[in-house]
Amino acid sequence: MTAARLLVAVLVMTLGACSARTELCWVCQREITPSVRVTLSLEDGRKVHACCPRCALHYGETSGPPVRRIEVSDYASRGTIDLRQAWLIEGSDEAPCLEHHHPVTDPGGAPMQVCYDRCMPSLIAFASREGAAAFQGEHGGTLIPPGGLAGRAAADP
Repeated sequence: MTAARLLVAVLVMTLGACSARTELCWVCQREITPSVRVTLSLEDGRKVHACCPRCALHYGETSGPPVRRIEVSDYASRGTIDLRQAWLIEGSDEAPCLEHHHPVTDPGGAPMQVCYDRCMPSLIAFASREGAAAFQGEHGGTLIPPGGLAGRAAADP
């Protein structure tokens, strides 16, 4: 009887793990990393999620409903802030959107160079200048002050 109970317990845990859904980016369908998660509030009342601020900006290139507000995760605290109030680091050596992906290889298994990725260069948000500057000191990149994205194209490096 003990073996049967153990088997049932293992099956229940396995089914529970299989039913846990990974949250995917509404724009690129990648798995969302909590430290760079973005919520887009659309004019039609829906809220959709993106894997990073860069991908959220790419949404503006689509013909979908206009975006009313973009909220980003503070990389340091995982709290939520309005994109217009965030300090951003662009192009650091951190690429949270790529951590769930395997290296790109050719059919023979040889590594290939990626020439374009929708989420690159990385764009990481912070609630404070101090948090952004500390991250920049460790990981590089360009510091963009709040509102500094105005007029920039989503794909500009």
